[in-house]
Amino acid sequence: MIPLTAIPMTRPSTNPWLASIYAGVFTAIIAAAFVLTFQAAVPVLYIITLLLIGAGPVLGYQIANGTLGSEWLALIGGIIGGIPVLDIILWPILVGALSRTQSIGKLFLINIIGIIIGIIVFLLLTKVLNTQDPAWLGPAIVIGAAFWGGACGAMMTAWRNVA
Repeated sequence: MIPLTAIPMTRPSTNPWLASIYAGVFTAIIAAAFVLTFQAAVPVLYIITLLLIGAGPVLGYQIANGTLGSEWLALIGGIIGGIPVLDIILWPILVGALSRTQSIGKLFLINIIGIIIGIIVFLLLTKVLNTQDPAWLGPAIVIGAAFWGGACGAMMTAWRNVA
């Protein structure tokens, strides 16, 4: 007879580098979809993908910790918190309020550090790829967003509150 039991699949100690890679890759994929839909001039799709960028770090964090599916509210908070201009304040509040393992104050600091890293990478790419052709703007947005997502995912893993 085979016993059928449910075992929680959370990992007690997750490597922040792994969470950074997951979060960066998911954020980059969503940001690439945003850039492609923006260039295709389909407003509904690029607004949806722009909002989904906020869910990239949360998705990467949850996959790295093995908690995907247990905190759907944090993913929804990341999506709603992805509203442009308001995302600096709204993303940490919503993700922190809807997640059991994150505090709002730490998420503010994480978000600001991630935005600074993303802007620095974006400006470095702007300096390196500075040409008259504006084709560099799309890849620079994708890579800048990936660095923001990766930094947020790594710090969310390192600074989580274990209940």
